[in-house]
Amino acid sequence: MTLDNSIWKDLKAGYKTVYDASIPLKQLEKAVGSDEIKIILDELWNELHHQGDVGIASYLALPQIVRIAREKKIFDWNVLGLCAVIEQQRHLGKNPSLPIEFLSYYQQGLKDLYDYVISRLYDELDGYTYTTSLSALVTCKGNVKLGKAILVLASEGILDEFLSEY
Repeated sequence: MTLDNSIWKDLKAGYKTVYDASIPLKQLEKAVGSDEIKIILDELWNELHHQGDVGIASYLALPQIVRIAREKKIFDWNVLGLCAVIEQQRHLGKNPSLPIEFLSYYQQGLKDLYDYVISRLYDELDGYTYTTSLSALVTCKGNVKLGKAILVLASEGILDEFLSEY
């Protein structure tokens, strides 16, 4: 599916309202500076995911986010975390089912994310990018509860508390 497909205009996302994710995704394709990329990723985070809610727009955006990230060599916690959260909430929340007609498209996005993470694991990564990489890997392989646990441990400082006696 391309970003020019008219379906984008009718899909709901994290706030359970219609959100045309193709607009920021097209902007992300054209973005050149890290500040511009961060602003767009922040919007995608805010709109595609809200307090555990995701929607069909979130699901269909995942393969596009992965494709653009690979093409632009964007490898940071924002991309990895957002994709992991979308897949986790697809299974763990009270969110809509993925329509069958988009199943192979979505699954290819997860496979591409997994392959992208594997290809970058030997890079010099900051701690949070490494953690979200691990979360994305296990999530893409179907262990969404472990993937979510990894993100929660890292993002809320729980891991530091858990390991404080060591």
